[in-house]
Amino acid sequence: MVTLTLLSLPIFACFLGVVSTTPLSTRANPSFGQPGSKICIAWAEGDDPSLADLKTPHVVGLYTWGVSKPANADSDGFDYWPMLFGGDQATINAFESAVTEGFGTIILGFNEPNEPAQSNLDPVTAAALWKVHIEPKKTLGYKLASPAVTNDPSGLTWMQQFIEACGGCTIDYMALHWFDVGIDSLVDYVTEFHDQFGLPILLTEFAEENVNGGAQPTSAEVLAFTQQAISFFDATDFILAACPFGFVSALRGSTAPTALQNSDGTPNSLGSLLINDGQ
Repeated sequence: MVTLTLLSLPIFACFLGVVSTTPLSTRANPSFGQPGSKICIAWAEGDDPSLADLKTPHVVGLYTWGVSKPANADSDGFDYWPMLFGGDQATINAFESAVTEGFGTIILGFNEPNEPAQSNLDPVTAAALWKVHIEPKKTLGYKLASPAVTNDPSGLTWMQQFIEACGGCTIDYMALHWFDVGIDSLVDYVTEFHDQFGLPILLTEFAEENVNGGAQPTSAEVLAFTQQAISFFDATDFILAACPFGFVSALRGSTAPTALQNSDGTPNSLGSLLINDGQ
């Protein structure tokens, strides 16, 4: 069980009034956060029936970068996590219309607000939007995950400023994205955020991919990294979920090292490794 109280949080989080209590008994799926059941699916393919091929006992959560919940998400056995992607009015209206009691289990905050090409929100504006549109959802039974920053150096500063601006807000989980090379980079990144804020982590996008212009890892290197990452997730109490980035149509049947599906939508060898807890 993960239980965080004011006294157990680091000084930074305590001072700013961020308090989280997340008993596992409140989950729709009791396997959430447990070793062997920490993989989640980041999905943008709507009602494509191949989604059902990705549900195993090791996979719990599902999100779609918005509120477009696949028709069979519940019957397939996923916990759905709606997201307020950004701060434009159309996105807010869709979010408010869709997010009702029982629609999902966890609200995901803004997508990569520290990135100009993504939700691109400053921390003060994001905090103001959170208080109006996300914070009230806890009364509907939702747990609340922070905006998901990237591992760009701007991410940590953005999150510090957001937490300060959102003093007293309910933040149950820290959502993060990571794209880099090597298990040490991943471990250092999530550990730094956990040490700084004292919150359990949902790694809602990750892939071993060089986004800094260097050489890309080989398929063999990505496979070895993935095995190490799964072992790390299962052994680390503060990591509750990790969503590999690659279950997307643009990569289906691709020979790219991070591709996770065959051309027919079934999981390839790497995708199968992920959804079966490294087996």
